[in-house]
Amino acid sequence: MCLDIIPGEPQIRILNSDKSFTYNYVFSPDVGQEEFYNVAIKRLIDNIFQGYNVTILAYGQTGSGKTYSMGTNYTGIEEKGIIPRVTEDIFETIKSKEDWNFKVVVSFMELYQEQLYDLLSDKQRNQSIVDIREDGKSIKVTGLTEKEVTNAQETLECLNQGSIGRITGATAMNAHSSRSHAIFTICIRQQKKDDPNTATVAKFHLVDLAGSERSKKTQATGERFKEGININKGLLALGNVISQLGDGASGSYIGYRDSKLTRLLQESLGGNSMTLMVACISPADYNLDETLSTLRYADRARKIKNKPVVNQDQKTAEINRLNKLIQELRLALMNQELGITCPKEHEELEEKCSTLQQKLRDMTEKLNSNLAEIVIMHERAEMAEQAREKIRSAMASVLDEFEQVLQNFNISHEIDDEKRKKLKIIYTKMLEIQNDEKKASEELLNYEISIDSKNSVTFTKEDAECVHTGELNNIEDSLDYFDKKEEEHTLRQAERNNEVQNINKELALKESLVSELIKNITQQTADSHRDVAEMEKEIERLHVEREEHLQAVHARNITSKLAETRRKKVQELEKKIAELTRKCQEQNRVIKAKEKQDQRIKTLSNEIRSLKEIRVKLIRQMRNDANNFTKWKQSREKEINKLKTQDRKRAFEMVRLKMQHNKQEIVFKRKMEEAFAVNKRLKGALEIQKKATERQEKKANGKDEIKTWVAQELEVLMATIDADLSLEKLMQDRATLSYQLEQLKQSSNPNEEECATLVKFIELRNTQIADLQKEIVESDQETRAKTRWNMIHSVADAKVVCQTAFHLIAQERKQQCYKFNELKVSIHIYTSYILHIWTSC
Repeated sequence: MCLDIIPGEPQIRILNSDKSFTYNYVFSPDVGQEEFYNVAIKRLIDNIFQGYNVTILAYGQTGSGKTYSMGTNYTGIEEKGIIPRVTEDIFETIKSKEDWNFKVVVSFMELYQEQLYDLLSDKQRNQSIVDIREDGKSIKVTGLTEKEVTNAQETLECLNQGSIGRITGATAMNAHSSRSHAIFTICIRQQKKDDPNTATVAKFHLVDLAGSERSKKTQATGERFKEGININKGLLALGNVISQLGDGASGSYIGYRDSKLTRLLQESLGGNSMTLMVACISPADYNLDETLSTLRYADRARKIKNKPVVNQDQKTAEINRLNKLIQELRLALMNQELGITCPKEHEELEEKCSTLQQKLRDMTEKLNSNLAEIVIMHERAEMAEQAREKIRSAMASVLDEFEQVLQNFNISHEIDDEKRKKLKIIYTKMLEIQNDEKKASEELLNYEISIDSKNSVTFTKEDAECVHTGELNNIEDSLDYFDKKEEEHTLRQAERNNEVQNINKELALKESLVSELIKNITQQTADSHRDVAEMEKEIERLHVEREEHLQAVHARNITSKLAETRRKKVQELEKKIAELTRKCQEQNRVIKAKEKQDQRIKTLSNEIRSLKEIRVKLIRQMRNDANNFTKWKQSREKEINKLKTQDRKRAFEMVRLKMQHNKQEIVFKRKMEEAFAVNKRLKGALEIQKKATERQEKKANGKDEIKTWVAQELEVLMATIDADLSLEKLMQDRATLSYQLEQLKQSSNPNEEECATLVKFIELRNTQIADLQKEIVESDQETRAKTRWNMIHSVADAKVVCQTAFHLIAQERKQQCYKFNELKVSIHIYTSYILHIWTSC
C-alpha cells in the first residue's frame, strides 16, 4: 500500500511523504458501487431536470477500474455501475413528474486513434465514422445516431449494443483493456403540459476514458503500442487543458483544438456543464507514479470553475426573447393606431384557402355519393350472382336428366309412359327456372325501390340521439368536425370498395380457372372412357382371333408353311394386344389423374366460396356504414342549421359589442394620448428647467431671468398636476379593465380575442403609469416647494414674480374660456346633428 485515507475526511495522503490531496469525496477500496453512487452521483440527477448539463468522466491508469465504476460494459450480471443506476433514477424521476412531457434520446460514440465512431449506427464500422463541427459556441457531432428510449431497459440495451462494438485488447496489466475513449450521452427534453413556453433540454454525458499507459508495464507491442501512444497523446492534451483552466488566468489560450478528446469535452471543462471527475487509482506501491499523476490530474480539475446555465429549448427561448422585445416596444407604440391592418397577401391567401376548402368539401361529397351508388351496384351484382348460381345449378340438373333420357332413347326409340313422365318433369323444371329468373329480376327492382326510399327517409329524434356525438359550441367547429367525419367515412368506404374490386378480380380469375379445368376434365374423361371402351373391345376381338390362329397352328393336318404363317400372325396379334393394353393403361392413368384435378377444383371452389363470403360481408359493412352515415349526416345538418341560427344571433350581438368596444377603445385611446401628451409636456418642461437652472448658476438673476424662471416653474407645476390627474385616471382605467378581464375569464364562454385586447390595454396602461410615475418623481415638487423662493433676494424680485405669475394666470384663464366656448359650440352642433338623425328616422 502506498496510500493512506484519512478517516472522516475527503483527503488522501501518500505514505512516507508529506504529499496529501483533498477532494469532494474519497472512497476506500472496500466501498461498494451502491454507496459510492448514493454519496457522489445521485445528487446530480435533479440538476438534469432543472435544465443543466451534467458530465461524469472517469480517469485513471489502465486497469484501475474506470469501466467497472462507470458500468459501460454492463450486461445485467455483475454489480451495477454509474450508467445503469443513473438510467434507472432518470426514468423513475420521469414517472413522478406527471405534469411534464418528456422525450429521451441516447447516443454512444467512441474515440479510437483520433477517429470518432458511432457505436449505435447500423452501418459497418468503417462506414460509421462521424465528424466534429462547431455550431456557434457549441460542439456538434454530425451524423451521430440518436435513438429514442422510453424506459431504462431500452437505454441499457443501447448501452450494451454500443459496448459490443468498442475496441478492447489484452495487455500485461489488463486482459480486457479499453483501447478507446467512450462517451454515452442521455439527452432529456422536457416541456410543461400546461405551459408550452416552459421547456428545457439537458444532456448527461457519461465519459469512460481509456487508461494512461506505460509501455514497460503493459508490454504492449505493434498495434497495441500505437494505441497506447494515441491514448497518452489525448490524455496529455486533456491534462494541458485542465491545467490551463485550473490556473484561472483570464484571456489565456486554452488548447481545446489540440485533440479531438478535448474538443468533445470542451463544454464539460470550463463550459456549460456540471462536471464530476471520478479519479480511479491503484493503491499498489509499484503504481505509485501513475497514482500520483492521477491525483495531481484530479486536483487540477477540481480548481476549474464551470459556468452552467439552464438550457432552454430554442423555441421557448425565442418566445421569451420576443416577449421581452414586445414589452420594450410598448411605449413606442403608444401614439400609434392600435388596430393592425391585415396584409393584402394574407387576405388573398385566406380567400384562396377558403375556396380550396369548399372545392375539397364538394369533391368529398361527390365521391361519397359515387361510393353510395357503387355500394348499390355491388349489392345488385351480388344478388345477380346468387340468382345466376341458382339457375346454373338448376340447369345443370336438368341437363343431366336430359342426357339420361337421350341415352334411353338411343337404346330404345319407343316412348313409354315412364319416359313421357320424365320429359314432363324436365319441362316443369325448365318452367321453374324461367320463373326464378323472373323472380330475381323483380327482387332486384324491389331492392332498388327500397334503396331509394331509404335514401329519402327522415329519421326520428331517437335515431338522432343515437348517432349524436355531442353538440359543438360554434359553427366553425361543427363544420370542421362534419368535414372530418365525412372524409373519414369516404376514405373508409373507398378502401372497402378497393377490397371488393380486388376480390372480384381474384374471383374472376379463380372461376375462369375452375371453368377451364372442368371443361378440360370433362372432355378428357369422356374421350378417355370412350377410347378405353373401344380399345377393350378391340383387345377382346384380337384375343379371339389369336386363339383361333393358335388352334389352327396346333391342328394336325396343317402344312408347315401355313403353320409358320399363322404363328407370325399370332405374334402380330400379341404385339397389337400389348400396344392396346399399354394405351388402355395410359388412359386409365388419365382417368385416375382426374381425381387430383377434382381435388384442385374442390380447393379452388372453397376459396371462391370464402372470397364470396368476404365480399358479402364487405358489401354489408359498406351498406350499414352508408346508412349510419346518412343518418348521422342528416342529424348533423339539423344541428348545423341550428348552430347557424345561433351564430347569426351571436354575430349580431358581436357587432353590438364591437361597436361598444370601439367606443370604449376610442375613449381609452384618447385618454392614452392625453397621458402621452402630459408626459411629453412634463418631460419637456423638466428639460427646459434643467437647462435654465444651469444658466442661472453661471450669471446673476435679472428681471428677464426671473420672468423666465417663473414661467418655467409654473409650467413644471401645471405639467406635474396634469400628470397626477392623468396618473389617477390611468389607474382607474386599469382597475376597470382588470375587473372586466376577470369577469370575462369567469364567464362560461370567454372570448380569447377580447381577453387578449384587454390584456394589451392593461399592459399599455402599466407602461404609461410607470413612465408618468418616473417623470413625477423626477420633478420632485415637494423639494422644489421648499427651495423655490431661494433665488428671490429683494422686494423688487418678488414684485416681478407676482406680476409675471398674475399675467400667466390671466392668459391661462383666457385660454380656458376660449376652449370652454369651443366645447359648448361643438356640443351644440353634435346635439343638433343627433336630433336631425332622430327626426329623420
